Amino acid sequence: MNGDETGFIPTFLDARERFLWWEIDQLVLAIMLIGIGLALGMAMLGLVGGTSAAWAYGRMKAGKHSRFAIHVLYWWFPGSLFIKPKTLPSSSLRYFLG
Repeated sequence: MNGDETGFIPTFLDARERFLWWEIDQLVLAIMLIGIGLALGMAMLGLVGGTSAAWAYGRMKAGKHSRFAIHVLYWWFPGSLFIKPKTLPSSSLRYFLG
């Protein structure tokens, strides 16, 4: 080994990917909102809104499951928007008999 192999070693084996200090789902949210702001000609509003939304989403999911966004999509949005899992009922069925 010639000693030029440097890299990041995560603390946990199942650590999520990060870009700077954001996880990937926060980064995607920020980039989408910044892009919408740029497309509408309001770059500063998009920048402030995107970073604020990513920060708020990070605060909301702190201490929760690592795939929190998938749980949110399943429970808060209609099942017809996404591929429905075969083993789970529709998210609109909240009460079961029997």
